Amino acid sequence: MYSRKTFFTLLLLVLLTMWLVAARQPATLPVATMSHLSAENPQVFKVVFMLADSPTDNGWNAAHYRGIVQLKTLGEVTETSGLSFKVKLADGRTLDVSVIEKVGYSDADIERVLRSALERGAHLVFGTWWDSQWALSRLAEERADVLFEHCSGYPMTKSNGRNLSTYFIKQEQGDYVAGYVVGRLGYNKVGLVGTHPIPEPVRGINGFTLGLQRGLQEAGQDPNSAEVRVVWINSWLDVQKEQLAADGLIAEGYKVIRQMADTPYSSQTACQEPGVIAVGYGTDVTPYAPCSLVTNEWNWGNYYVTRVQEALNGAWKPHDWWGGFEADAVVMTGWNEQLVPAEIRAAAEQLVAEIKGGFEPFCGPLSGSGLDPNGKVVRIEVPQGKCLTDMDLLTMQWFVDGVKSEYPSAPPEGHKLELRDAPTPTPTPTK
Repeated sequence: MYSRKTFFTLLLLVLLTMWLVAARQPATLPVATMSHLSAENPQVFKVVFMLADSPTDNGWNAAHYRGIVQLKTLGEVTETSGLSFKVKLADGRTLDVSVIEKVGYSDADIERVLRSALERGAHLVFGTWWDSQWALSRLAEERADVLFEHCSGYPMTKSNGRNLSTYFIKQEQGDYVAGYVVGRLGYNKVGLVGTHPIPEPVRGINGFTLGLQRGLQEAGQDPNSAEVRVVWINSWLDVQKEQLAADGLIAEGYKVIRQMADTPYSSQTACQEPGVIAVGYGTDVTPYAPCSLVTNEWNWGNYYVTRVQEALNGAWKPHDWWGGFEADAVVMTGWNEQLVPAEIRAAAEQLVAEIKGGFEPFCGPLSGSGLDPNGKVVRIEVPQGKCLTDMDLLTMQWFVDGVKSEYPSAPPEGHKLELRDAPTPTPTPTK
């Protein structure tokens, strides 16, 4: 048995040891974040970004990487390895950002890469493309200790609500403004290189067509003369298919080529033909397509910085986020001063301000058509005073009048629109 003196001596040593260990821990580390930090090194927070292809695509993946790089503003960059980097934060912790490129579009490959990232201690994972949604959803159920973010696709937090978020940009707002510029210049026929006939491209095509109609009307032309001819390549990026589709549209007589693939090759192809102009998409195509009028560019950086900061502070919560011009998630860039007169650019920028103020392009009266589950063409009407809801847009599988294309497949339950009352726009001062 220990003597009382020995007992209290041992107790004092234990308490002193516990105090020294506690003193070594960062005082600013939030309790909510502790469970997401590596047991091996609680000073390191690991974020993984998975890319379908490479930032060298000068399109979709390039846009995401531009956003990822903004995380370097959170502190001092201490190490860089390829696309990945480490940042020393003000509180002494390290933000370890790993970027995995060329994951591909196979669900099995995506899950394999994701599991590998989790085995290496990822605390927060971003899947930056449509096809990553299923693997992220499955593994989010398995790994409640990890935070997951999925770009594109449908909202999924209702089926999880704990550690899985979705985020996307309202690119159709930029499509609307791009179409408006084309219409104001007097062009009423546009050839468009489409990717997959799913809601994301479909609502972008519709946004572009509605903008084209408005531009034509303000240019003193018949908005009903607008025609957007879509050629589907059934791929997110395919150099040969994009070039062939653009060549085919030009051969049909279209003088304006709207790029909607993840790479700039359709715009580049357009600029090789005299008298043909292009409209960029996602990433400024000016370096590759000098005949481009403008590009509606995506800005993911603000979102990435915000969500990583929230995770670091223990304030991350699952949500379905959808940001547009009001969040600076879409910007109009690459203005061609030789092809777009200053007054038309000013009008387009005013339109951006209107959208920020509450104007919504997808409000009635609005007409279109699509297929019912039996393959029959049906008419779809949005009355005056009503607008499409976010879910109506996220599940859009029909075309507004003016689109010339093979119809996308109908939703299993048909086109059942929720609709909502039209908002009252906030007055925007005229420049």
